[in-house]
Amino acid sequence: MSRFAFCAVSVATADRFCRDLGQVTIDVLPDNALLEIFDFYKGDITNHINFKWGWEKLVQVCRRWRHVVFGSPRRLNLRVVCTNTTRAKRLRDIWPAFPVIVSLPPLRLAVDSKGIENITAALEHRDRISEIHIFNIDGSVLEKLVTMMHEPLPVLVHFTLRSSDESVPELPETFLGGSAPRLESFQLSGVPFSSFPKFILCFTHIAYLDLVDIPDSGCISPDVMTTCLTTCHNLKSLSIGFRSPLSRPLQIRPPPLKRAVLPALTRLSFCGVSEYFEDFVSRIDTPLLNQLVVAFFMDLIFDIPQLRNFIDRTARLGPFSQAAIEFSSREVKIVFGPSTRFELEIRCERGDWQLSSMTQIFSHQLPFLSYVEQLEICEFLVPWESSLWKDVPDMDSSQWLELFYLFVAVQNLHISRGLVPPLCNSSRGERP
Repeated sequence: MSRFAFCAVSVATADRFCRDLGQVTIDVLPDNALLEIFDFYKGDITNHINFKWGWEKLVQVCRRWRHVVFGSPRRLNLRVVCTNTTRAKRLRDIWPAFPVIVSLPPLRLAVDSKGIENITAALEHRDRISEIHIFNIDGSVLEKLVTMMHEPLPVLVHFTLRSSDESVPELPETFLGGSAPRLESFQLSGVPFSSFPKFILCFTHIAYLDLVDIPDSGCISPDVMTTCLTTCHNLKSLSIGFRSPLSRPLQIRPPPLKRAVLPALTRLSFCGVSEYFEDFVSRIDTPLLNQLVVAFFMDLIFDIPQLRNFIDRTARLGPFSQAAIEFSSREVKIVFGPSTRFELEIRCERGDWQLSSMTQIFSHQLPFLSYVEQLEICEFLVPWESSLWKDVPDMDSSQWLELFYLFVAVQNLHISRGLVPPLCNSSRGERP
C-alpha cells in the first residue's frame, strides 16, 4: 500500500471513530499513522531551519510522540544541529546519539569565545558529525576552527566553507585529517587550498564539488585540476570559479592526445579567464553533460576554439531553439534552452563592450545561433541605475546589426522597453 493510500485509510479510520464516538483527539490514530504524519511534516521545506526540521517540538508534546519519533531516527532523518549559540552539553545530556550537524550561519556579530567553545565541543563527537556548514566567517575565527579539523571525520557527508575575508588562512594539507570516506559534497568559497589535489584523491564518493571565488594565491593549474578529478568517478556537478582575472595558468600547453573522462558529470560551471577554461576543457570529456554555465572576465580578444570543440563532442548540449540575451550593469549573458542548458556570461560594465564581446565570440567561435527561433533581448537594471546605453551615445549602430545577422532563423523576437531606442537607431543603419 502506498503512503498516500495508507494516509487515506488512516483519515477514513479517524473519521469513522469521530462518527461512532463523537469528538475525539489525534490519540485515536495508531503509531504508524502518526509516523506517516510526522514524515509529511518533515518534508515541508518551509519547516527546515539551519539544516534541520522541527522534530524537537514534536518530542516535547507527550511521551507517546517522543516514542514514535525516537523509534524511527533514520526514517525521520533526525539530526542534532550545533551552532555558535547552542549549548554543547545538549549533545551529551539531552538527545540520543543522533548524527550531528555543525552550522555557523552568516553572522551579524562576531563569534565569541563561548561560540568557539560550543563548536569545539561539537567537533569532539567526530564519529557522529555528518555535516559541517560554515558561512561568511572571518579569518581569525576560521584559523581557530581549522586547528580543530585535523583529525578524520568518518561519517561526514556534506561540507561547506565560505568566507569573504581576504585575510582568511589557507587550508592545510591535513585538513579534515585527510580522511572523510563518505564525503559526497564539498563546497569551498573564498578560501585558498593549494593542496586540494592531494586532498581530493582520498574522497572517491564526491558527487558535488564547488571551488568558487578562489583567491589568486589558491590557483590550481588546469592540468593538475584535471588529474585530480579523474579519480572522482561519481562526480555529478562541478563548479570552478576565480576571484579575479589575475588567476591565469602560467602556460598554455597543447591539448593531450587522450582526454580524461568524467563519466557521471551532468553540470559544469566555470568563472575565470578564457585561457584557463580553454586549457581545462581541452583535457576532459563529459558524455552525460546537459548543463554548461560559463562566465569570462572581460578581454579584448577572445580566442576560444576549445569551447566550440567541447560543445561539439557533448551530444546533450544543443542545438537550441530558444535564447535570451540579458544586459545588466555588471555583465551580459546569453542563455540557451528553456531550462538554461547553456549559459555564457561576460563580466563587463560598459554596454558597448558587452555587445561587441558577444558578437565577437559567437561570430567567430560559436555559430550555432543559426538554430535559434525564439529570441529575447532585455536589460536588467536596479531602480537607481540608468540605461547602459545612455553613456555611449556615439556607439556605432552597426554593432547591433552584426549581432542580429547571426540569428538567421529567428521567428519570434521580444525586446524590453529600455532597449527600444538604441535598437531602433541601429535599424536605420546599413548592413556592414
